[in-house]
Amino acid sequence: MRIKSTKKEFIEEIFDSISNIEFFLKDIIENNAVARIKPLSVEIRKLLNPNSNGDSGLKRVEHVIKRTFIFPDRSKILPPTRIDVGLDEYINRMIFSIGGRPVTRIEVVKLVADQKGAHIDDGIDPLHRQSQGTILPLGNPARDKLFFEQNHLYIIEIAKTIVQVVTRQLSRG
Repeated sequence: MRIKSTKKEFIEEIFDSISNIEFFLKDIIENNAVARIKPLSVEIRKLLNPNSNGDSGLKRVEHVIKRTFIFPDRSKILPPTRIDVGLDEYINRMIFSIGGRPVTRIEVVKLVADQKGAHIDDGIDPLHRQSQGTILPLGNPARDKLFFEQNHLYIIEIAKTIVQVVTRQLSRG
């Protein structure tokens, strides 16, 4: 993401990213276009992953609009309840664990965005192997018949949340 000269140009670029994410989500969900998962994760990475200056696209937006994005998340205590968290906490919270290793949202985004090939070898991150062997439903499996490997499902969920949060909170001001 290039640094824009005006607030308006910068906000437009963020909304362009959101539009791309919405396009990819629609194609994935309506057409089961799994090939769109990687470009979706790359677009999400642009918004969430810190650049060389230490700020992500959304963090820079927070500075420009002088407001913090609030993301819905699950509490870490039982019973599970919905809580509100800031951007940094949202991306750095554990989304699942594998063999006792906590995996954060940003790790899943980077992993899928950086994924090279479809082959499996012993040297790759165990998350690739584990994800390919774990197939989860999106929505109502009887009605929707949409199933994705674990990492892909989490990318879809993260994308939906980002679209919802940014669209609602950025359009308010």
